[in-house]
Order: sequence, then structure tokens, then C-alpha cells
Amino acid sequence: MQSSFVSFRNSNIHYITTGTGERILICLHGFAESAESFIPLAEHLTNKYTIVMLDMPLHGKTVWEEALLFTVDELAEIINTIPGVKGRRFSVVGYSMGGRLALQLYQAIPQKIEKLILIAPDGIIINPWYRLATQTRAGNTLFYWVMKKPGGFFAVTTILKKLSLINTGVYKYVHQHLKTNDMRERLYNIWTTMRKMKPDIRVIKKLIISCNTPVILIYGRYDKVIRYTTGEKFRAGIGRLCTLHILNCGHRVLHEKNVEEIAGKL
Repeated sequence: MQSSFVSFRNSNIHYITTGTGERILICLHGFAESAESFIPLAEHLTNKYTIVMLDMPLHGKTVWEEALLFTVDELAEIINTIPGVKGRRFSVVGYSMGGRLALQLYQAIPQKIEKLILIAPDGIIINPWYRLATQTRAGNTLFYWVMKKPGGFFAVTTILKKLSLINTGVYKYVHQHLKTNDMRERLYNIWTTMRKMKPDIRVIKKLIISCNTPVILIYGRYDKVIRYTTGEKFRAGIGRLCTLHILNCGHRVLHEKNVEEIAGKL
């Protein structure tokens, strides 16, 4: 494994590389995680792929000195500056938030992507609360103040849980990432920075067909944050190119106990 940085404008983007395979696999991690979350999986793929695991802006060891905005063109530019990747086709795997980025990347440069691999991906269905918080000025302002003074928000989510309007998994996930001021500030910054990553699923499915791109979907059967039923809906109309695998786990699909099984599907 080799840890490296690539310069991007005023920022330094961290990435980890491993493997000796002829094909390239770009790995995009989930919210509040890092490139290292893919290491257990990468260790099972070193003969098949040359693996590049990126730290996204505001994550891991990446030093992000740009505005709170990250676009798909910037992501593609960063990938294209990594030694050994420039000008070559590659497969991309995205987990959770990284799945949304992978979808947006595919929409932008489908001809460059050999295979699209989505693990418990965000972005197939956009949460209405996320849309409100990031896609409207009023919603983003409200989001900012809720992150500063979250007491009322916590009270509302507790009531919604008691009324079974949100499930226990989502309730725990939200409260887990909003415990402290630093965590809330980080959530606000990341959501705001990634606000332009909003894939158009109809367009993407048409591109999958026209480009004949293989797609692999992997979900956790007991995931209450991103349900596997979204994958079933995504497959509609592209079934011959898209395989769906459901593992016996929750949202932590990249846990070490699952990686050998996942590697066998890639």
C-alpha cells in the first residue's frame, strides 16, 4: 500500500494505491469515512485490479482549501491527474455517499467507466430533507441554524421515532453524527460541499444501456438507512446489465466479515 498526495488548485488530495492488476478500480468512500475504509476489500483484489482509494474533500488526510463546493468535473479532474490513471478507462466503486459521487461521475463520463459498482449507495433516491437543506437558500440557512442549535431538531426526531415516522436505524444514524458541535459543523460543511452531486437516475439508466456498462449493486439486507428495495427499483429496465446482491448485514456493508464475499462479485 502506498499513501500519496496529488495537488489540486490550492488543495492536496490524499489517496492510497495498492494492487498489480491491469484494470484500475477507483474507490469512493462514505460520509465521515476515508480511503482506509476500502483497505480490507482492496486486500482481496490486488491481483485483479490496481486500486486507487481517494479521500474526498473534508475527509481523511485530504487538505481541502477550496470553497464549500465540490463538483463532478473537479472529481474527474482529480482522478485524471493521478499517475497511471490519466487517459485510461477505469471501474468505480462507491459506498454510501461515495455511491452518489460514483453515479454522478458515471453520468458525466460514462465512456471512461468500464464497470459501475454501488455498495449501499446514496443518490438513487434523494432524501427530501437533504434536498431541502442543500438545494434551496432558505433550507440551507435553516440547516445552518439547526446545526448550531439542534435541541429542537433532536426533540422532533424523537417524536417522529415514537410515531414510527422514522425508523430506529435512521434515528440512531442521525443522532450518532450530530453528537457534538464539531460533528454538526462537519455535517453541515460536507453536505453543503457535496450539494452539486445530484445524479439524474433516468439519464444514467439510458447511458448504462447505450454504453453497455455492467453495474453491480450490493446492499445489506438489514440496512435501515439505505434499503435494498431502492436497488430493486434501480434495476428495472436495465436487468441484463445490472446484478443485485443482498448480504446478511446492515449499513456497514464494507465490514471485514463481508469483504471476501464482495470481492468475489467484482
